[in-house]
Amino acid sequence: MRVTSLRRRGRSSRKIRATLSAKGVEASVLDAAMQKDDGSDLAAAIIHARRRRIGPWRTKPADENTRSREIASICRAGFSYGIARRVVEANSPEDLASAD
Repeated sequence: MRVTSLRRRGRSSRKIRATLSAKGVEASVLDAAMQKDDGSDLAAAIIHARRRRIGPWRTKPADENTRSREIASICRAGFSYGIARRVVEANSPEDLASAD
């Protein structure tokens, strides 16, 4: 249940593993829970970006510096560079929804 809850909040697989490991969940239990998880990192990154108003949800036009800071923010949340770049460079939320 905790994996699903964290995924709905926009947490990456890496962040979920780190959070649950820090709470003392055994590696075998964690592996089993992660295999049952049907969420993708791209879907979680979209949720994360929407909550942080990053990428297509930003309110102001972005220059190159802003885009690189947004990519770094998503990467620090545990997502891969490819996913972060894909989310930040999307023109609209519909572009991401169709790619998912």
